Amino acid sequence: MTNRKTQVQDNPFFGAVRRIINIFALLAGLSIFVMIGVTVIDVILRIFKTGIIGAYDIIRVAGVMAIACALPYVTAVKGHTAIEFFYQKFGRLGRIILDSIFRTITLGLFGFLSYQNIMHGISLLSSREVMPTLKIPIFWIPWLISFVCILMVIIIFYHLLHPGKEFVKP
Repeated sequence: MTNRKTQVQDNPFFGAVRRIINIFALLAGLSIFVMIGVTVIDVILRIFKTGIIGAYDIIRVAGVMAIACALPYVTAVKGHTAIEFFYQKFGRLGRIILDSIFRTITLGLFGFLSYQNIMHGISLLSSREVMPTLKIPIFWIPWLISFVCILMVIIIFYHLLHPGKEFVKP
């Protein structure tokens, strides 16, 4: 008979979510690489009185992707900062209760953000909104953020069920 700890780690759903989180972390790193590359190339090209058409659009999208795609990984490895002032005032049980309250509020917040981003993406799709220079549709950006928010809900729910454990090992 296996113990609960092994069952959680062997759960195919959580395994799939871990793989998605790692893919998103890779996308975040690639987005930063794109921002650096576009900026350097654009600066060099400006010496020759030219530049990259749509560099501003590319940097904006890459910046959003870097932040959004890194958030699940940072949360999964518990790489965020905690509000130590509150935690120092309580014992172990108090910290667990306080952490559970914060996580429950955060679950609601990310659930709401996910819904709002889906609705915003639908609005952008129906209005055919595009990037100013490149004319590429942007409806998918809020949908990406919405998907990240759903991942955050899964990670935070896992942390509620398993206090003190990382969802992903760094």
